[in-house]
Amino acid sequence: MLSLVVLSIIVIGVVTVWFFQEQNSDYHQQRLQRKERSIKTEMRYFSKEVKLQEDMDIVLREFEEVLVRLASVHNLQINFFNTAGQLLLTAQPDSVTQPVVAQQQIPAQSLAELQEKDRVIIPTRTDGQEYLSDYTNLYNGQGEQIAILNIPYVQDPEISQQDLEEFLGSIGLVYIFIALGAIGLTIVLSNSITKNISILSERLGNLDLNKKNEPIQWSSDDEIGTLVATYNIMLEKLEESRVQLAKTERESAWREMARQVAHEIKNPLTPIKLSVQHLQATAAHDDPEWQSKLQDTLKMIIQQIDALSNIATEFSDFAKMPRAKASRVNVSSVVKDMALLFRDAPFELGVEIQSPDAEILIDEDQLHRLLNNLVKNAKHAVSQQTNPKVEVSVTSGSNKVGICISDNGEGIPAEAKEKIFRPNSTTKSSGTGLGLSISKQIVEQANGEIWFESDEGGPTKFYVSFPTA
Repeated sequence: MLSLVVLSIIVIGVVTVWFFQEQNSDYHQQRLQRKERSIKTEMRYFSKEVKLQEDMDIVLREFEEVLVRLASVHNLQINFFNTAGQLLLTAQPDSVTQPVVAQQQIPAQSLAELQEKDRVIIPTRTDGQEYLSDYTNLYNGQGEQIAILNIPYVQDPEISQQDLEEFLGSIGLVYIFIALGAIGLTIVLSNSITKNISILSERLGNLDLNKKNEPIQWSSDDEIGTLVATYNIMLEKLEESRVQLAKTERESAWREMARQVAHEIKNPLTPIKLSVQHLQATAAHDDPEWQSKLQDTLKMIIQQIDALSNIATEFSDFAKMPRAKASRVNVSSVVKDMALLFRDAPFELGVEIQSPDAEILIDEDQLHRLLNNLVKNAKHAVSQQTNPKVEVSVTSGSNKVGICISDNGEGIPAEAKEKIFRPNSTTKSSGTGLGLSISKQIVEQANGEIWFESDEGGPTKFYVSFPTA
């Protein structure tokens, strides 16, 4: 808009200058024509009785006073030529000048044109001054050409220049107000457009693929309205895709869960079945050796039943994580309780608490469960070591509380690192692989972070970080 205003000012300025120049030229042409017509009319009155003579002295004496008077009245120089184009007399306001040196001559081309028409105007330039030199034939009463009248007319540009400056000043003032109005209107329109785009951008930024997104209400049928309508259509398709994806994910999760449950349940059932079949085949109730085998088998069956119960419990807990009841919890107190729980474990458990007063906002039961899961994983990692060690440390700083559980096991295999926190991912020969997945959920519910460092064949360290309460 501003560019159009500036462009229009330039165009109108150029057109105005051109118009005034043309108008000035027309004005001088018409003014010269009026002067020439007036002078010629009066000269015709005096020349109608003049006869063509070879000696023009008589003609000059007859016209001398008339030329001086007309030159004074019209404030113009009037030149008087004979029919051959030679200057005879020059009359200026209030004086007459007789040519005494070389007589001036009408240009041959102009003289030739005067043979065909009565009036010729030749633009000339002398000493930086532009002239319109008007040549016209003068006739007597018998229609004979007796002389050629010449009026050199000065084109004064100051007349149009003054009008041009006044006009440009007036129109420039008008355009200043137009430009200011255009600037104000541009700001208003720009703010209106950017405000609408900002609203649309904000809604697009808040687009969440995991929940139902509300469509944008737009009443104006403009370009942004078209964009909003397209966005709303996209939301409908996105919602359909989200519902279908959620359904597919649920079905896939249930299939995977069913496969895992079947696999975990089948593992203990197979040795139970084989043991019972072996007892049936070797049944000898009075044989002490058989009685010993019976006791061992019953003990194994009980162990496997406990394992099945643990599997069912873990799957149940993973399927319905209880809603966390966050409160201020002293981390060192929970770590000490956990250390008491594992005091009889077959590994050396070291505890280092650098910040005994560190507190975080978390469900205390879930924090116990988190530490138990991580220490159980460490226990499995060091089970094959001759000198198994697990260390737990608590630190704080920069509004964070950190917990580190390290072991001297064999490390995590490279192929298992990417999926270590996924359900059904485990490096153990038994178990559901849900412990670390549940631990990750607990940490994220408390706005914390969990990660690990491990080199295959070397120690492993799990880090947990929580915001300070």
